[in-house]
This record gives sequence, C-alpha cells and structure tokens, in this order.
Amino acid sequence: MNLNDIKVFISVIEAESFAGASKVLSMPSTTVSRKVQMLEENLGVKLVHRSTRKLSLTEEGLSYFQLCQQHIVAIEEANDFIMQAQAEPKGKIRITSPLDFAIEYVQPWIVEFLKQYPEISIELDTSDSYVDMVEARIDIAFRSGTLKDSSLIARRIGPKQNVCCASPELLKAKGGIRTPEDLEKHDCLIMGKSLAQNTWQFIKEGKILDVSVTGRYASNSMNLVIKSALNGLGVAYVPIALIKPYLDNGQLTLVLKNYGTPVSNMFIIYQSHRYMAKPIRFFVDHVMEKVTPKPPWAM
Repeated sequence: MNLNDIKVFISVIEAESFAGASKVLSMPSTTVSRKVQMLEENLGVKLVHRSTRKLSLTEEGLSYFQLCQQHIVAIEEANDFIMQAQAEPKGKIRITSPLDFAIEYVQPWIVEFLKQYPEISIELDTSDSYVDMVEARIDIAFRSGTLKDSSLIARRIGPKQNVCCASPELLKAKGGIRTPEDLEKHDCLIMGKSLAQNTWQFIKEGKILDVSVTGRYASNSMNLVIKSALNGLGVAYVPIALIKPYLDNGQLTLVLKNYGTPVSNMFIIYQSHRYMAKPIRFFVDHVMEKVTPKPPWAM
C-alpha cells in the first residue's frame, strides 16, 4: 500500500473535490484521480462516489477516511517531533501568569531560560483573569484552583496558601497577635476594592473560623498590599509564595502560627498534545526543576 496514495485520498476528501486537492498538492487533477483509483483497486472497495456535480464518500470510504486521517496526523506529528529533537530548540512560547506571581517567580525563570536557549522567544501576558488557552493561543499558563478544561494538562508546582503577617515594628508598637480575635485591635490590610465586609479564614483543630477584619487601607493589587505591610501600615493576609523572601530576611513576621489556613494548589498548565513542541516541553521541564523536590516558597 502506497502511503502517498492515502495522503492524496485524504486531501481529496478534505478539499471536497479532485480539483481542490490538485491545487493543494500542486499535482495535476488526472494524477490525483488516478492515485485514488489505484488505492481503491488495491483495497478492493469503492471509496468515492464520483459525479459531475459533487463528490461523496461511500460507507467504507467514510470509515477509511476517518481512520487514515487520525494516523496520518499522528505520523506527521511524529516526524515533526523527531526533526525537532535533532535541532536546536527554536520558536515562540506564549505564557500567561498572575502579575505578582510572575514578578516573583515566572520572570526569573524566563530570564534564565532565555539565556540558555537563544533561539527561543517568549510572550508573557500578566493577567489575573481566566484566559481561554485555545482561543488566546496560549501555550503555558500559571494558575491556581480547579482546572476548568479537561483537555488541558495541569502539573502541580506547589501549594497556594494565605498566611497572616505583619512588620516587626508594627507588632512591637501595637502588641502581639495570639488569636484571630486579636486582629480586632489592629488595622488589617484589605485585598480588594472595598473596606466593607472582609473575612479571613483560619483553621483550628479541623474547624474553620471566619474572622471579620477591618482596616483603613484596601487595594486590589497584592503587590501594594504587601508593600503596605512592609511599611507597617497594617496586618496582611497574603499568599506565602509572595512574602517568603520577606519572612526569611525578617522584614515581615508570621503571626498566628498555631492556626492553619485553607490550602489549594498552584499549577503549570499546558495544552494536551501527543507530541509537545520542543520549546514548550523544555520550558515546562525548566519550571519543574525549579519547584522539585519543593518550591522555593515552601515553609
């Protein structure tokens, strides 16, 4: 069986005519017709109903087309995969990430990666909003929470957990915080557009405690909330991943250590292709190396 004849047959069906396939393949129509006829003779079945007005598949032709189309695509992907494996990784990666996470982690990862692979380029979109990866032509996303699209692959890169913290100067001036109720004595920094109706969650002995907090400053920028905490403006309830460096160097102090907080996961997400493009695969591997055996923000 000639594989080229099968590819010609698939092109005819996709183009819906011998003339259309002739243009796609840069091959005379007579040659296209002859190759399909030879394929039918080799198979011993009629694949295509021919008429002067239109072309249609027989029942056997439809089944044969669907099966062959899947395998041809797989063969082409395999060929691309092998060719990429032999060559220097080259191409563009489109990435989306929440801004604050990108500043702290994704950007340093990208800088190191681009220095290592000069033939690869990256477009980074910093957005906290949900992005349809297929529609937006995004290759890689950094996101937390539940994966909405089952056709995507999500690999956990670490926990996402808010913790309560404040500057040492604030705690010295205003007093310590031993229980969530002590937060009532402090100005709390609110993540959001409004100071009204804000609740922080804590966990003690398996029970969830919802604590209402108030303050004099609210911002929908996590980066600004953290800077405000560093400046002693109030107590913050922010992701551990974004403040770990400040806890390590003593600029911020963890409070309510005896209370837990809800934990979710942070993922690197990419589209499910049987053969992933080499630049994408290399970047995913690069990130996984950075978070294995534990992410840099792990306590």
